[in-house]
Amino acid sequence: MFDSKKLEIIYWVILAFRDYYVPGECEETPMGMMQEGIDDYLQGFDIQGGRFRIADLKEVLLCAYQSDIELWWRFNCCNFNAKPPLHEAQEEDDQGVQRACVFFWVEYFGLGKEFMDREKLAEYRDKYHPEMLKLLVKCCVWDVLFPGETLPGYTVPTSADTSSFDYTA
Repeated sequence: MFDSKKLEIIYWVILAFRDYYVPGECEETPMGMMQEGIDDYLQGFDIQGGRFRIADLKEVLLCAYQSDIELWWRFNCCNFNAKPPLHEAQEEDDQGVQRACVFFWVEYFGLGKEFMDREKLAEYRDKYHPEMLKLLVKCCVWDVLFPGETLPGYTVPTSADTSSFDYTA
């Protein structure tokens, strides 16, 4: 699956989605502010003594998007080697990627009636699925670092409908 270096690289990226802050009163969208934090993490590539390189990240992302959904469930598990069912081994909301993914999902599909629509965020919080993480990584990492490049093996969802998501992984 993923060797330790690839896991370290992808976890560095995913950490950006766990380690962000949206102040109670702000003028930017949550994703606009989150993108600033993500960009700070991405700047860590190519400057850590060659430990992480953008070229390595591209290879890791290509590999991840060719992998099955189980790998994406594992990226948010309390323990990467957790035993199935993986949807039951996810980090708590305040320590995982769920909030960031739901913020982005609601904003990307224009679901909120107002800025940070708490009703919509609450509605989708319990619907977290790794497809949300895949969309977030594609838009906030791949598209930023590799603008105009196609991400093979990935089709951007056309609606926010979560009814087809499989939660049995």
